[in-house]
Amino acid sequence: MLPATAAQWPGTTSTVYISACNQLVSQRHSSRAQIAARCHSERKVLGFLGIRPTAKTSRQLQSVISAAADSKTNLDSASHSRALRSLYSVGKAIETGNCKVSDTHTVHYQVYGNPQGQPALVVHGGPGAGCYTNHARFFDLQHWKVVLVDQRGCGSSTPLGCLVDNNTQALIDDYEKLRKRLKIKKWMLFGGSWGVSLSLAYAQQHAAKVSSIVLRGVCLMRPSEIHWMFGGGAGHLQPLGWRNFKGHIPEAERDDIVAAYHKRLTSPDVAIRDSAAKAWLSWEHSVSSARTSSLQVWNGSQWQQTDFPNPGSKRLPLPLAAASQNGGSSSAPASAGASQSAGGSSSGAGASDTTQQAQPAPMSAFTAQALLECHYSHNHAFLQSPLLQGVDQVRHIPCIAVQGRLDYVCPVMTAYDLHCEWPEMELRVVPNAGHSMYDSAITHELVEATDRLRKSSARIRSAAKEQSETQSSISSNRYASI
Repeated sequence: MLPATAAQWPGTTSTVYISACNQLVSQRHSSRAQIAARCHSERKVLGFLGIRPTAKTSRQLQSVISAAADSKTNLDSASHSRALRSLYSVGKAIETGNCKVSDTHTVHYQVYGNPQGQPALVVHGGPGAGCYTNHARFFDLQHWKVVLVDQRGCGSSTPLGCLVDNNTQALIDDYEKLRKRLKIKKWMLFGGSWGVSLSLAYAQQHAAKVSSIVLRGVCLMRPSEIHWMFGGGAGHLQPLGWRNFKGHIPEAERDDIVAAYHKRLTSPDVAIRDSAAKAWLSWEHSVSSARTSSLQVWNGSQWQQTDFPNPGSKRLPLPLAAASQNGGSSSAPASAGASQSAGGSSSGAGASDTTQQAQPAPMSAFTAQALLECHYSHNHAFLQSPLLQGVDQVRHIPCIAVQGRLDYVCPVMTAYDLHCEWPEMELRVVPNAGHSMYDSAITHELVEATDRLRKSSARIRSAAKEQSETQSSISSNRYASI
C-alpha cells in the first residue's frame, strides 16, 4: 500500500518497487520487458505522489531485471514449455495524428503494426488513463493494425482535463469518427477496466462495426461497483489506505465521498485540486496493487512495508515506550498521512488560508486522470441504461473476457454477472491474478486471446472467400451452359 506522503513510510520506494518486481521474478515466467514495464509504471505513479527513487533503489531494480533475464535463461526444457507468454515487440508507429472531434476537443491517436493487418482498437481504462505504446504489444503486429486513442481530456488529447462535453456518448462518437477517418470497416475492441464499459457501450450501438472483443478486468460502472470502490467495500481489504482516503474529506461530507472529491477536484484552487488528486490516486493504487508480496508492520510508532518473506531481516524489538503508551497496535494513533490529508481537506473547505489563483496552473496527466475518474463515477458513467440490458445486441460477436480472481478494483462477481447474461462469451478467471494487464498471468491470457481471435477471424475470412469463389464459379458455369 502506498503512503500519502514520502515521509510517512521511509524507504517506501525500495519496498514498493522491489516487492512488485521480485514477485514477478519469483514466478519464473515473467520476461525482462514485462518487469521493466511494471517498474516504469510504478515509478511514474509514485513520482506523482511525491516519492522519488534513490540511487540505491535504481541499482536494485536493475539487479532484479537482470535476475529475471537470468532466471528465464536457466529454465529447463520442461518448465520452459509451461512458461507464460509475454508481450510482443513493437516498432515505430505507422501513423500518428490528431482528430478534431468537436469545437472543444481534439483526440490524439497512433497506429502500430501492419497497414494491411486486422484492425484493433485499444479502449483504455481510467477513465483518463490514456494509451501507451506497450498496449500495442499485446498483439502480433505482423498481423494486426492496432489503433491507440487517448480519450477526451487525457493523455496527449487536448484540452487536458476538460470536462466540457466529456461523456460516454461523446467518446463513442469519437471512436466512430476516427474509424471512418482511418477507413476501417470493422475492428476488434480491446478494453480493460473502464475500457470494458466503454467497449460494451460502443459495441451495443455499433455492433456491425465490431469484429470481436477482448475484455480485461470486467467493469460495468453500476452503482454497486462504484460504491464498492469508493463507498467502503474495498476498504475492508485495505483499511489503512481507506482511512487515508476518507480522511482527506471532513466527516460531515463522507456520506457521499465521490461528490466531496468531485467538489475538490473541480476547485479553481490548484493546491486543493492537486491534493485531492493525490489522495484519490493513492487510494486507487493501494487497491490495485494489493497483491504485492509485501509485509505491513506497525512498529509502535509508524507503518512500515517490507518484502515478504525476507529471511535475512531481523525483527526489531517492540519499543517499551510505544508499548506502554499505545497498549498495542489496536489503539495505535492515526497515521501521519491520514492526519495530513484531513488537514488538507479542511483548508479546502475554507479557502481563506490558500492563495486563490485567477488562472489555474496547467494540470498534470495524473491530476487529469483523477478528475476524469471522479467525473464519470460521480455521473454514473453517463449511461442511458445498464449495460447488461443491452447484451442481446452483441451476443453474436466473438468475445473473450479475462478476469483476475484476486482483482480488488473490479471484483470477479461483475464478470460472473456479465457471463450470466452473455453465456456465449468465453470467461477466463485467472487464479492468483489481480487487476493489472501487466500481471504475468493476465498478460499471458490477453496475448493468447488476441492470437486466437486473429486465427479464428482468418479462418472465417478464408472460408468466406472460398465460398464466394465457389458461388462465382457455379454462376459462370451456369451462364456458359446457357
